[in-house]
Amino acid sequence: MSVKKDRINIAVAREVAEDLAKTAESMGYTQFALANQILSIGLALMKEGFSVQQIRDIATFYKVMTELETVPIPGRLLDRMVVEMFKMNKETALAVWCEAGKMIAGYIKAVFGSLENAAYFARYLANVVPARRFEIKAEGGEFTIDTIGVGYGIESVEVTASAVRCMLEDLGYEIVDIVTAPGILRVRARRR
Repeated sequence: MSVKKDRINIAVAREVAEDLAKTAESMGYTQFALANQILSIGLALMKEGFSVQQIRDIATFYKVMTELETVPIPGRLLDRMVVEMFKMNKETALAVWCEAGKMIAGYIKAVFGSLENAAYFARYLANVVPARRFEIKAEGGEFTIDTIGVGYGIESVEVTASAVRCMLEDLGYEIVDIVTAPGILRVRARRR
C-alpha cells in the first residue's frame, strides 16, 4: 500500500522542467518521483558539506575512473607490486607503465580532445593519488607535473615517469626535463 506524501510546487527553469519530464518518462518514473530522488540525494550530499560543483565533479571523476577501468588498490600494495616487478624485469615494468600512459593519452584524445582540456581533471586525481603534492599545468603548449610523495621508492617513481613520458609523447609533446628521486617526480614538456 502506497503512502501519499504531501506535495508542494517549486519553480524551475522551463528547460529544466522539460528535461525532467523527458528523463522521467524515459526511465519510467513520474516527474514527482524523479525530482524527489534527485533533490533528496543532492540535499543530503550538501548537508554533508559538498557543494553543487563538488557533486558534479564527483560524478565526472566516477565516470572517467569507470571508463578507464580503474581499480582502487592501497598505495603500499601497489608500490610493493611495482618494486617486485621492477626487480624481476625493469624493462617490462617500464614498458607496461608506458602502455598505460598511451592508454591514458588515447582516452584524453577521445574524451577531452587535448591535454589542455583535460588538465582541469587533475584536481580530481590530486584527491586520490597517493601523493602529498600533485600539481599539473597544461597551457600554451607547455606541460608541467610536480609530485611529491609518489610511491615509496625510486621504482614507483621510475614507472610513473615512464607512463607520463609515453602519455606526453603520444599527445605530441617533447620532454624538456624529467627529475626523479625517491618519492619525487617533476616533468616539463612542450608541444612539438
